[in-house]
Amino acid sequence: MADKKGKSDAPKIRLIPTIIGSARFGLSLLRGDAARILYMCVAAIIVRVALPFLMIYIPKAILDLVAANSTVAAFIARVVPLVALSIALNYLKGVSDSLVNNAVGTTSIGKVLNKQIVKSVEMDYELMEDPDFKKAYDKADKASYGNHAPAMNLPRMLVELLTNLIGFALYAFVIVSVNPVILPLLIAASVANILMLNRARKYSERTRDERSKLSKRVGALYDAVMDADSAKDIRLYGAFDWLMPLYKKAFKEHQSASRMIDTKHAQTQLVDALMILLRDGAAYAYLIYLAVNGQITLGDFVYVFAAIAAMGGWVAGLLTAVSDISKASVEMSDILTIFNYPDRMNAGAGVPLPLKGAAPSIELRNVTYKYPSAEKPALDGVNFTIKGGERLAVVGANGAGKTTLVKLICGLYLPTEGDVLVDGKSVHEYNKYEYYTLFSVVFQDIFMTSASIAGNISQVSDELTDFARVDECLKMTGLITKTATLKDGANSLLVRKVNLDGVELSGGEKQKLAMARALYKDAPILILDEPTAALDPIAENEVYNKYAQLTEGKTSVFISHRLASTRFCDRIILLDGNKIAEVGTHDELMAQGGIYANMFSVQASYYSDTSKKRSDEFSEGETA
Repeated sequence: MADKKGKSDAPKIRLIPTIIGSARFGLSLLRGDAARILYMCVAAIIVRVALPFLMIYIPKAILDLVAANSTVAAFIARVVPLVALSIALNYLKGVSDSLVNNAVGTTSIGKVLNKQIVKSVEMDYELMEDPDFKKAYDKADKASYGNHAPAMNLPRMLVELLTNLIGFALYAFVIVSVNPVILPLLIAASVANILMLNRARKYSERTRDERSKLSKRVGALYDAVMDADSAKDIRLYGAFDWLMPLYKKAFKEHQSASRMIDTKHAQTQLVDALMILLRDGAAYAYLIYLAVNGQITLGDFVYVFAAIAAMGGWVAGLLTAVSDISKASVEMSDILTIFNYPDRMNAGAGVPLPLKGAAPSIELRNVTYKYPSAEKPALDGVNFTIKGGERLAVVGANGAGKTTLVKLICGLYLPTEGDVLVDGKSVHEYNKYEYYTLFSVVFQDIFMTSASIAGNISQVSDELTDFARVDECLKMTGLITKTATLKDGANSLLVRKVNLDGVELSGGEKQKLAMARALYKDAPILILDEPTAALDPIAENEVYNKYAQLTEGKTSVFISHRLASTRFCDRIILLDGNKIAEVGTHDELMAQGGIYANMFSVQASYYSDTSKKRSDEFSEGETA
């Protein structure tokens, strides 16, 4: 958090190593298939330096020829090739600038975004719920957002830096070759510019985290107001009058922080303008003095005069490039931070999977899991074994740790303490991608993409989809009734937000699609994490019974907070207070008269009372 003076408790960034590391990464994006772009960059640098130099050299050449009373033939032989070369360079500059600005930018942007996507998919899932990683990812996302984000233009900035550095060196040589006194004047006046730019950069760096928080807050409030899902509540509860002042306040704070950055840059530009006036004024005065006293020729006067004017541009370009690269490197370091986040899951060689068709056992051995920044574990010292082919129900109140347990079994989380073993081998021993193939999981939130129904079931491209198997799964789950009414059947597209003629499935139909997806994968372990929470108890019981029929012989875990759906399971585990409180069959737990029996009785009486009330209301209506 930044204090009133703009200081921050964020870790201090070592700029030089950051620039070097970011530059290496930026250039690495242009290797391989994009190696030709490196040659474009080299050509662009040469042309960008050579063309303006030729423009100041041609007047000197003409004046030298005039002063020497050269013949027309000598004039043509000297000047015409120079003019022709300038025309050719001017054409090449237009071509090279276009290629560098578009090809380099597009390539680097595309590769960074691709790497971010790959990282998001391949990294350990639990990082997505880690507050520290979320913060780092938000900063990286902001750094890579849009074609004009500094970090995404780092390769182009490197071209600008090298162009201005070479141009500065060449023009410095020209000035020194005529008179060595002028160059120190030009360099000394540039020191103030560097100091001011460094001051502005440091302030921007100190306040970066705070500005990121403000930007995120503005974005979150904007999304809350504009999002269709929240629009119903905003209208019905009159929440707009509450949200809008919050948005305006956050926006004002963000504007104020941005304005301070603009002020620092404006101060830098003012000092830059004053230094240019003093620097060039002194240099021109000294040059005129040399010319008046005959210490340099007219050609050299024009030559150096033009070089001094151009030198200001090279110095300004060099300082700007350094400043831009400093900022871009800091932002690129945000991107590199998420790329370098370590994974705990095994992405290398792993032990062989259980034999195909076998129903593996699952063992949790003294498993504890604590979420990052949480005060206490979500699960603490959990021990149990699911036999191969067994059906296990995991029940408990909301927040008891049921979903955490599912994610641990699936390998989405790794235990803080203890171990998860499948078929007698630790999850650490399996290659994580192979390990995931052991599970067909249906979560509460059913994922659907803007592809066809068949694609949403197979989760692969049409070329790899077994449509006969898709039809079989549609029949087994009863979703065939829906697809039979559609013109394109299982090839009908979903998600109307993306596809104007897309099909919108009801809640029950989504459940059937999720069931069909799980059956299509045909993994040896089936897990249902309260996918029917939105359904009424009768519909939920029907869905669970359907799963039980279709998954005979698989190791199955059924998660539910409604206990009527667990009676068909071989065993029931009840979680309470992040520990296993009770274990047994439905009848055993009812006989114990503990937490499970009490929860079951409460739920049963509720549904019984509701059913009786509806029956009485119907009878009264009939009598009336």
